[in-house]
Amino acid sequence: MDLFSGILLGILMAIGWLIGVVLVRFITTLIHELGHAIPSLMFTDKEVAIHIGSYGDSEKSLKMNFGRLKAFFKLDILRWNIGQCQHALVKNFSHHFIIILGGPLFSLLIGIFSLLFLLSGDWSDGMVFIFACLILSSVFDFFVNITPYNFPIQMANGTTTYNDGTQLLNLIKEKKYPPEYFQGLNLIQSKKYAEAAPYFKKAIDNGYDKKDIRLYLVNSYYKSNQLDHAIQQINILQEKGHLKTDDYNLLGELMAKKGEHSKAIQFYNKYLLKNHTHWSVLQLRGYSYLQLSEYEQAVHDFNSAIIFNPKTAEGYNNRGLAKIRLGYLDEAFEDLQKSKSLDDGDAFLYLYLGYYYQKKNDDKSAFDNFQKAKEMKIDFHGIDYLIETTREM
Repeated sequence: MDLFSGILLGILMAIGWLIGVVLVRFITTLIHELGHAIPSLMFTDKEVAIHIGSYGDSEKSLKMNFGRLKAFFKLDILRWNIGQCQHALVKNFSHHFIIILGGPLFSLLIGIFSLLFLLSGDWSDGMVFIFACLILSSVFDFFVNITPYNFPIQMANGTTTYNDGTQLLNLIKEKKYPPEYFQGLNLIQSKKYAEAAPYFKKAIDNGYDKKDIRLYLVNSYYKSNQLDHAIQQINILQEKGHLKTDDYNLLGELMAKKGEHSKAIQFYNKYLLKNHTHWSVLQLRGYSYLQLSEYEQAVHDFNSAIIFNPKTAEGYNNRGLAKIRLGYLDEAFEDLQKSKSLDDGDAFLYLYLGYYYQKKNDDKSAFDNFQKAKEMKIDFHGIDYLIETTREM
């Protein structure tokens, strides 16, 4: 074999081993998520979805249906080792415990079975390599997922969750909570936030003054627009030293909803120092800059949000408005059209398109878009004025 052939063979072997490692990681990730999905199918009567290669992003994924089980495979070489299982709310403690534990348990079992197969026969070097990879990958998955850690995992929709170990610990702590806590949770699941707040308050007053219960109380007040009560509870958490860096995004949202965008930005800054890739918080900070007329800063944040999540219609939409304010009309229109291609159901998209056509002195197109925004019941007090000022006389 000449030198060139030897080098080519070495390259092909290296590529083959790399593909093998990626394939093994894909298999062990799939098995881990099935460990969550199978008990979810047993204990609920709703659909269960597993995502391999993403944290819940179903777009541009290969979708496969197996009855109530929906599987989404996203072929992203940089994210092939991540996954998520989505299932309906489970109220029974033991069922919920088994669902969470199922993932790490399946990872451990595939490692044990791979080891037994490896020891049971005389395998070729290639098969030994595959078994070794399966063992290492599955054991790695087990320990990474079963060991509790408080670093949040960002989902595709911008929300955060935690690894299996942390979820198990939280579930065990919740078992000791009073009935009022679970009544509050059920109301939150039904989006009855104003009704949920008194239950969390009662649980706290009855001696269960826990951080997570107060945070649910804050969330209930926030979602029911009782902002002063929400901030009062946040202040109590701060006085007790319970607030961590990962809680500051909630403070930022509260301040922004009160219209105090400078304070909101300060809290978003603290959160993003640790979680600088969290696209939804970058987007929120950009919106606050937008409200303060700091358009260059807003564009910078929307740029970052779009880099970390190219499918954020809201990011393109808000960046379009910022560029309208800066006078970059052609770029603004491109952003608004991109936003429309991702989600044409946002009333603010048509408000901003109206602004764009106003700047282009096209009152008819501006009127049509303002009118459409109103028909979509946009929450914007100046929409009637904009319609009247662009209406043809």
